[in-house]
Amino acid sequence: MAEKKPEETTTEAVEAVRETVQTITKSVMAAQDRNVKFVQNTFLNAMELVKNHVEATRALMEELEQQQEALQKLAPGMQTSLSMLRAPLSTYQKALEAVEKSTRQGLETFEKAAKDFEQASQHPARSEHSKREKH
Repeated sequence: MAEKKPEETTTEAVEAVRETVQTITKSVMAAQDRNVKFVQNTFLNAMELVKNHVEATRALMEELEQQQEALQKLAPGMQTSLSMLRAPLSTYQKALEAVEKSTRQGLETFEKAAKDFEQASQHPARSEHSKREKH
């Protein structure tokens, strides 16, 4: 094999470096192109998702408005029905409060009588003596 001249060796080395730089540049450009496409697709998908959510929200708002309108139409009749129900319920509530008050008073009276009875049974002589003094 013949020895290469230094100029030829330098030229080959420069050519190898140039090819390597070109390969790296192509690889970087391809990666950058893929990244740009990925970002574009991600952005487009996000925009489509937002658009779908806006449409769904708009549809729900329209449905809610329709339901509110229907309820407003029913409201006067419901108020009349509720008024008719409130009168007996109010009377029933007052009756329950009166029964509760009466029961509470009866319980207090019973507790006082039980306490008096207990005291009287513990000290029968005093009770008899107190009764005699009162007469």
